[in-house]
Amino acid sequence: MGKTLSDKTKGQITDKLAEFTADTFVLYVKTLNFHWNMKGAEFFMFHGLLQGQYENLAGAVDDLAEQIRQLGALAPGSMKEFLKLTTLSESTAKLPQNEMIKELVEDHEELIESCGKLIQFVDEHLDPGTSDLLAERIRFHSKQAWLLRSHLE
Repeated sequence: MGKTLSDKTKGQITDKLAEFTADTFVLYVKTLNFHWNMKGAEFFMFHGLLQGQYENLAGAVDDLAEQIRQLGALAPGSMKEFLKLTTLSESTAKLPQNEMIKELVEDHEELIESCGKLIQFVDEHLDPGTSDLLAERIRFHSKQAWLLRSHLE
């Protein structure tokens, strides 16, 4: 049987997970916004790509929130909480297509970095369940950043 996490460690992990959940939610909303409002010759291709991304992000928010609950804390669940916790910026401006893509690449790359740090933290505290969930997230963000970045090159 594995080591039981202390309440202090669970609190540290859930605080960091709440921030990552907020970032994921803000990226979900931004991706949805760009999915709806993108224009240009490649609209159809990006419309489908971004739909797949926001659907994955919506599921990820649920998985992350459930992990927070499993660790005994309340998950953030309001826009006010998400906006307070996030490290990402909202995007309400109507941007040209390539600027939208560039913003999404930057956000995915920021989540890759923060997820890597979070994985290192939970691994140091022997929380393989959270680590496994986060490894799945880092794979997703890495692939999506690559797909989007390829368009800009």
